[in-house]
Amino acid sequence: MNPHKIKTHVHPKTDSRKPAETILASILRQTFKTNHPVLVAIGGPGGTGKSTFAGKLAAELQDAAVLSLDDYKTPRSDRRNLKISGTHPDANYITLLQKHLQLIRKAESFDRPVYDTLSGEVNQTTPYHPKKFNLLDGEISTYKQLREYVDFIIFIDSDWKTQLNTRISRDIEERQYTREKAIALFLQSNLREFQDFGAESKAWADVHLYCREDYHLIVESVSQEIFHQFELMLHKDLAEVDFSGLIIPVTTPFETSGKIDWSAFIRHLEYLADHCIKRILAAGTTGEFFSLLPEERRLLLTLSRRYFPGVVLFQAGAESLALTLEQIKWAEDGGADGILVLPPYYYSNATHEGLVRYFQEINKKTDLPLILYNFPKHTNLPFTPELLSEIQHFGLKDSSADLTLIGATSHYYLGGDAHILTAFQKGAYGLVSARANAYPELYIKMEQACKNTDWDHALDLQEQINRVIQKIGSPGQIQKVKRAVCSVLNTYPAGVRLPLLS
Repeated sequence: MNPHKIKTHVHPKTDSRKPAETILASILRQTFKTNHPVLVAIGGPGGTGKSTFAGKLAAELQDAAVLSLDDYKTPRSDRRNLKISGTHPDANYITLLQKHLQLIRKAESFDRPVYDTLSGEVNQTTPYHPKKFNLLDGEISTYKQLREYVDFIIFIDSDWKTQLNTRISRDIEERQYTREKAIALFLQSNLREFQDFGAESKAWADVHLYCREDYHLIVESVSQEIFHQFELMLHKDLAEVDFSGLIIPVTTPFETSGKIDWSAFIRHLEYLADHCIKRILAAGTTGEFFSLLPEERRLLLTLSRRYFPGVVLFQAGAESLALTLEQIKWAEDGGADGILVLPPYYYSNATHEGLVRYFQEINKKTDLPLILYNFPKHTNLPFTPELLSEIQHFGLKDSSADLTLIGATSHYYLGGDAHILTAFQKGAYGLVSARANAYPELYIKMEQACKNTDWDHALDLQEQINRVIQKIGSPGQIQKVKRAVCSVLNTYPAGVRLPLLS
């Protein structure tokens, strides 16, 4: 199918749903009603249950066959010499595979390779006869090199611990690897090479599945097209992305050397998810986007999407239109659910017309929900009711805490903790709070009280939040937030990058 934006996302993972293979079989049968062979890619990092799922889906579809892409690997000795794993595109006979996929489309049989896991080579072939549904099982099935050949893409994901446990068990039992070798291969294959070549394919997948710790697969999200086509079937399992309520702009931890501490960042994401946080913002002001290299900002988004099972927003605003559009493309490729965009923050004298045209160009380039980011303290370009009325946008994140803008936008997000109660009483849609990084429970309670219009309880909670503000206020708020996170996550580094001082 054609690539498109992901509209629906995580819903509570209950056991009351139909099996994922049953849901997908129904979708595939109703989507592809002709007799022509259909190519279905089943990809994702190693250790997420792709092969098991492919077998179950084939059985559910009946007129189906599984083509294991592990059989298209180059000799293990060649990969060893190149210092690459099977996840690397160069570790696979891509050209041969492309030819075979073309033959499947023509309903023509061929001899496929058979890879021997013990010898590490292809020693023989076996006939492959195309079926109505041809399931391509393997990490590389969703890679861009094969994208034009497939009709439907299923991406299976899980947390890294599940992937590691699966890889260790499989590689030791089936391939006689040592535990140390299995772990080393996991680090190279899953955490390096797949991130470089396969993770982006999640952005154009038609369906996302999630493999839980008990290896039970659930439907995590589907494309807009599929959701609306099968809404009656999916409405109990999936819901439109919910952007309302609390959003946490995640801090970026740095090692003493100044490099990003990726393991601490992942632990923080898991901590927030464990404390019922549903929405985060990657590379925001609290995340010190202004001090990050472009590749660092992009990797923050990639890891947020991979390790946080909720709504992920990305701050894509930059000092120029060209760079902003590039970062919006990152957001789309990285699977962000929506974007925040600051005005270009060097042009202090930009005209009203210039800003309108600037954001019109952004809207032409993306279908992602656009949340305008009002921070005149840093941009010197405040959004006004007049400006907001001429820019197509989903909502406004207002760090000026100018509550008069609530009526000028469809979805107002407060950026000042001292006015949460008042903002929600006036109709605010959401809240973006840096302090919630360290106090998620308190802010979740505040979110629920405001959504339930329990103003008496919200008043009590606002007073508690005001005491937090006294401890974590300006100047040096980012540093103070990080120290507070350190108090709940041992060994979390509280350092910042210059010119900020720890």
